[in-house]
Amino acid sequence: MKKILIIEDETIISFGYRLQLERMGFEVIGTARSSEDAEALLAQEKPDLIIMDIYLKGTKNGLELAQEIHAREPIPVLFLTASTKPEVIAAIGQLKDCTYLSKPINADSLEDVLHRFARSANAPS
Repeated sequence: MKKILIIEDETIISFGYRLQLERMGFEVIGTARSSEDAEALLAQEKPDLIIMDIYLKGTKNGLELAQEIHAREPIPVLFLTASTKPEVIAAIGQLKDCTYLSKPINADSLEDVLHRFARSANAPS
């Protein structure tokens, strides 16, 4: 089973993601509301995938946090964002093992992307 960490500053949105993911059969190993909370969780847990918003509470935004995470470990990141700014979408495209879905999130699209991540993680190297 894939272990997922949710990094989202809106508690109710984070809770909704958790419910969706668990219904799909994924294990949510934690939720973080800020970049600092996320870093503390990542010091204790190793997720297979991170679901993250672009705009977070704390000192770093999601793009900056993803860059720091990837400097340490190649954990894939799925950004769930309401941002349609071309510079944000381009920045996501520059990050290795990162993709995004636009909010509001369609459950079928989310499940499709998660299963693609799972298949690529299980593919022989």
